[in-house]
Amino acid sequence: MTDKRKRKTRLYQRNQVIHFLNSENPRREGSNRYKIFAAIQEGMTVDEFLNAVSEFKGGTKDLEILVKTGHIEVT
Repeated sequence: MTDKRKRKTRLYQRNQVIHFLNSENPRREGSNRYKIFAAIQEGMTVDEFLNAVSEFKGGTKDLEILVKTGHIEVT
């Protein structure tokens, strides 16, 4: 996304860092959510995540779901 199109996230700050609690992909292989989880890298920021998953139409809701299910944490 270009700087003009970046929207503020409500749940997370863009500079917060993502950490794996369980690195095994919990989603069904071939699904859109599988691709979104596969795009996550240890230590990436929320901003980097949003840029990486924009082609899969992923967003902060995907982060929220993964945090709630205990697969990642955002600090």
